Amino acid sequence: MGSVVGVNHVGVSVRDLARSRSFWEALDFVEVAAWSWGAGTTPADEALGLLDTAASVSILASPAAYLELFAFTSPEPTARSATSPGIAEVTVAVDDLAATADALAAQGSPVDDATVVCPDGTVVRLVEGGLRGLRRVLLRVPDPQRSPLLAHAPDAPVSLDAVAGGTGPPPRPSDLGANHVCLDVEGIVGVRGSFGDGVRWHHGVTPSSGGIASVCYGTTVDGVLVELLENHSPDASLSRGRLALLD
Repeated sequence: MGSVVGVNHVGVSVRDLARSRSFWEALDFVEVAAWSWGAGTTPADEALGLLDTAASVSILASPAAYLELFAFTSPEPTARSATSPGIAEVTVAVDDLAATADALAAQGSPVDDATVVCPDGTVVRLVEGGLRGLRRVLLRVPDPQRSPLLAHAPDAPVSLDAVAGGTGPPPRPSDLGANHVCLDVEGIVGVRGSFGDGVRWHHGVTPSSGGIASVCYGTTVDGVLVELLENHSPDASLSRGRLALLD
């Protein structure tokens, strides 16, 4: 049947890659990889469910999970509708909240009551202590009790929760802000099947990271962009073993 191991990463569509990377690095994330693709890259288009995509990517890591920053040049990134379902906010743990707030304020991102808005519009709640990095992803969906993602949600080290709302059209992967959740899985075909009719998959399971990982992207029936990732080797670019080296 397969199983969900944890949250691997959250994808964030950004307008200015350098600006957004600096924001997340102030929250103790570290860049570990970067690449880009140009228009006409069919696997990327199929995975994202878009046409003629082109983007630069920066992978940031923390002991808890990764962040995947996408700076799209095609299609033009635009703000997500306030009524769209998807990621409402994320919680990030840092070692020193006061120092982090000072660093963010210096960048023009003031912290108010341990809350800050990232340059691309996502609310970020800050907590101090414990495992550094991404700790919670809060979804906004029409009915949390019927959320396919919550039914498969891991408890740690990153939790998934939901609040009611998000009755508008689903966001596109290029819409600005945190816009997709990637789950680490074992037995990707079985996990994919366990969602039943709860997810419209954009494509079949395909190889990634030079064949040492497998991925599948889709959109849940309540409008949340989701990715499944199975790493077959600790050398895979988004393996959990690489996260352990940062702790």
